[in-house]
Amino acid sequence: MNKVLQSEMLKRKKGIYGKLCFIIPLISVFIAFLLCGPSLLESFSIYWWEALFLFTLIGLFFTYDQKEEEGAGHFQNIILGQLTYRIQIAKIILTVKDLILASFFFLLILYLVSFLFSGIMMLNIIRDIEVLFFILVASLWNIPMLYYLSTWVNNYVLLVLNALACLLLAPFLAQTSFWYLFPYTYHYKISQVLIHLKPSGDLENLNVSHPFSVLFIASFLSMILFGLFIKLLREEKRV
Repeated sequence: MNKVLQSEMLKRKKGIYGKLCFIIPLISVFIAFLLCGPSLLESFSIYWWEALFLFTLIGLFFTYDQKEEEGAGHFQNIILGQLTYRIQIAKIILTVKDLILASFFFLLILYLVSFLFSGIMMLNIIRDIEVLFFILVASLWNIPMLYYLSTWVNNYVLLVLNALACLLLAPFLAQTSFWYLFPYTYHYKISQVLIHLKPSGDLENLNVSHPFSVLFIASFLSMILFGLFIKLLREEKRV
């Protein structure tokens, strides 16, 4: 497994993964700044990050990886190879690593912007780290899901549907009592609990309280789905 992981790391060093880790967070903060200015930049940046750009980034990592494999002889080293499952696990691990790096850049960009508008913009670094961590945990299931569905669905179709489901459909379902049945809502519920950010993108009254059990339920369900899709990938490659 270590050799497979090292091999995949070498492939990624030659790709655009590192650039995407910086460019996508930068675009997220920039769009939030254009829409709301510096006073509400912290919450609006987090909203756009979770609503669109995080899942878009996951989809871009997946799509670019699949494109690279096809160019390198996809059918030889993936479909017909005996190390298929290990290779995909290595890809998933490296995607998680890249998402952590992207979250770091997102926070760094916010921190630098807060210096420029120190009299207007307030930034709670510890709270933001906590929110970004749980948002990432609540989104992990999405990585193996894309690899699993790619057997039947075109990669570019997956990229678009993945982003649109998170941006357009999930905010409505996150406000229902059955939100837990739709995984794209998990990170919305976490933001609502931790920073009072509604799935619609509005800030709610700070006096409104939400049970912390929602945070743990969303994180737990995400990890369950993550493990389930990993298992499905393994079973699929045995067939």
